[in-house]
Amino acid sequence: ITLVSSLLCSFTFSTAVAGDRLIMAQTLWRHGARTPRECYPNDPYQESFWGVPWGELVKDGMRQHFELGHQLRRRYIEEKGLVSKTYSRYETEVRSADTPRCIESAMANMAAFYSDSPTFPSDESGWPSSWTPVPVHSRPFDEDRELEVAVSCPRVNQLSAARENQPKFQDFLASKWTLFTAINANSGEEFNVSYNTISHMWGVLRVEKGDFNLTMPEWITDDFYNGLQRANDEAQDYIDGQEGFGLPDDTELLRLRGGFMLKEMVKNINEVVGNTTTTKYFVYSAHDTIQRAILLSLGIKSGIMGSGNPYYASAIALELWMKNGEYFVKILFSPDSKSDLVDYTSLLPLKCSDGLCPLNSFIEYVNEYIPKGAEVDHK
Repeated sequence: ITLVSSLLCSFTFSTAVAGDRLIMAQTLWRHGARTPRECYPNDPYQESFWGVPWGELVKDGMRQHFELGHQLRRRYIEEKGLVSKTYSRYETEVRSADTPRCIESAMANMAAFYSDSPTFPSDESGWPSSWTPVPVHSRPFDEDRELEVAVSCPRVNQLSAARENQPKFQDFLASKWTLFTAINANSGEEFNVSYNTISHMWGVLRVEKGDFNLTMPEWITDDFYNGLQRANDEAQDYIDGQEGFGLPDDTELLRLRGGFMLKEMVKNINEVVGNTTTTKYFVYSAHDTIQRAILLSLGIKSGIMGSGNPYYASAIALELWMKNGEYFVKILFSPDSKSDLVDYTSLLPLKCSDGLCPLNSFIEYVNEYIPKGAEVDHK
């Protein structure tokens, strides 16, 4: 594609620089801790219990992103000197999914990242200490294929349904009959025997019991809770395109879920290499769904975290480096707000050495996962 061709051309004519130098970084993080996004009819913890709307960022989620902001500040300002401690829109660009918890997470993160920036009215009584407002850009949900994997796409629904209907997966669902029996007998609603039922119930209970340690109804025993988690973890990556239950990876499904974000990241690299932008730090505040989609497309999710979801305030970093006049990339991941970024470049199915992957090899690899033609129009 043109984007890839122009990037490889720019890569060929880079200027020689001795040693390793960080040129740009792109971070894609999950929002912080939140309330449940929904509940089941007989749930004792309805929306009124939480005091804030469904899916809202809670105080701990704000704290998590403030911590992560300090972690990223340490790497990209203090250690690597990628950007100045003084905020400038010419250096840093922040984009969020158009969801309150994602936007709030970005604001909390940037408050820490630029906590030493002098660009605030320090003589104003009552102004929050060391806080510089940083613009957070977003697009409407239905127009954001990069950050919102849940945007309606008939082809994605068709491919996911085909995987769910595979005989081996249907046998898997049937083997979980005790879970479905308990749900339908106690939840107040008759649910289908489907992955969506498992995903829905796990999404609710993981927050209520796992995050907030709330007292559960008697029917939600530890055995039920742990069994539901195992069922969800075994199924979700397969439904989203990873090999399993006798089927190989579904490249088309992976492309339609994570490829739009990969295309965005390649575009950013292209602009930096081509000197058509001054931005060095691209920030994306979104959901675990797009993080999983990216890691699955790159073939490194299992190696990083196995099954399950990325945790609150986890972060993926795609870095562009220059060494001896040539461009390389690194992939890093932080599992939570308290952990440093760890280099996982060696997990890429490419010839990477010394923690560096040649840019042209990386681009050629991800090209298979970038949507093309009718796929761009969600057809």
